[in-house]
Amino acid sequence: MVSALNSIFQQWEIQAPQNSWNISGDPCNGAAQSLYDSNNPAIACDCSFNSATTCHITGLKVVGLNRRGGMPAELLAFKFLTVLDLRLNYLTGPLPAWIGNLSTLQRLSICINAFFGPIPKELGNLKELTYL
Repeated sequence: MVSALNSIFQQWEIQAPQNSWNISGDPCNGAAQSLYDSNNPAIACDCSFNSATTCHITGLKVVGLNRRGGMPAELLAFKFLTVLDLRLNYLTGPLPAWIGNLSTLQRLSICINAFFGPIPKELGNLKELTYL
């Protein structure tokens, strides 16, 4: 999970906010785990799995940081992702069909980017999606 997160951040040339989460071990045992605090970028974690012994990243926010590039396939490593907020950047390319594999996604915010091409039909696989 941390290698996927670090790879995404490297591709987008951003860093985790200082003292916010662990970038070399379990990112969910860091200090800031809310998408709604002032950190940007930010992650959210849910540590209630396996009788509160396992944490998963459930949210990723990279908003208004003028990031360029495409949608990294490493996002697929976050099998429990419920919120993906990438608005207000310069992300380009087509929306990848694999986005339909993020089956727990409830909120997807990708507005005000430079995506192009058809909307993938696999977006219809997101049965939990309530906000697009």
